[in-house]
Amino acid sequence: MVSQYRFFRRIGLAAIVTVGLMGSVNASTVTATGGTEGTVATGAAGNDVIGSVFGYFGAQLFANGPVKVEYAYLGNEAGDINTFFVLGNLKFTTGINGSEYEDKASETLTLAGLLNFAFGANQNSPSVTNGSNPSAPTGVPNFFISFYGKDDKLGALSGNSGIIAFDDGGGRQADGDYDDLVVRFNVSAVPEPTTWAMMLLGFAGIGLLAYRRRSKLAAL
Repeated sequence: MVSQYRFFRRIGLAAIVTVGLMGSVNASTVTATGGTEGTVATGAAGNDVIGSVFGYFGAQLFANGPVKVEYAYLGNEAGDINTFFVLGNLKFTTGINGSEYEDKASETLTLAGLLNFAFGANQNSPSVTNGSNPSAPTGVPNFFISFYGKDDKLGALSGNSGIIAFDDGGGRQADGDYDDLVVRFNVSAVPEPTTWAMMLLGFAGIGLLAYRRRSKLAAL
C-alpha cells in the first residue's frame, strides 16, 4: 500500500507541474501603449456602431508575449470606402452600403511586439499603421482603442478583447465619430517553444513513472 501511495503521489506531482506549465501559457495579453485617455464620439456626430465609450486616442496595440489575435468586422457608418489590413493583406472593405470584404482575420505573434494591422482611408493601401497611430487632430486619419471588461462592456483600459475604431479623417464630413470602420479583436496566448518543451518533459515524466511501475509489478 505504501509503494502504491508513493507512486500515485509522484504521478500527482508530475501532473500538477505539467498543468501549471500549461496554465502559464494563458498569461500573455495585449496593452495600449502611449496615447491619451478619453471618450469616443467627440466630434459633431455620435458613434453609430459602439456608442460613446472610454478608451485611448493615439495609442498603439502591443503584445507582451506570444499571442494569436483574431479580428472580426464589427460595423461601419462611412460615406467613403475604408479598408483594414492584417500582415499587409487587405481583409475588410467598407462600401456605401456597409459591405465587408471578409468577416474575420487572424495573426500569430511568436514574440512580444506591435500587432500587425493597419487602416486605409478611402484607399486600398494602408494610411494608418499600428505603431504610427497619430493623436486625433481634425482631418487626420487615426484610430481609437477600447477594451471589454469582465462584464463584457467596453470602457476597460486593458484586457484580452476590445475594439479598434477608425476615423478616416474627414472624407465627405469631418465628424470625428470613430465609426468609419470598427474592428473587434480577441487575444489568446501561444506557448513559447521552451514552454512546449517543458510540458512535453512533464508528460514524459508521467509516462516514465507509469512504465517503471508496470515493470516492477510484472517482475513480482
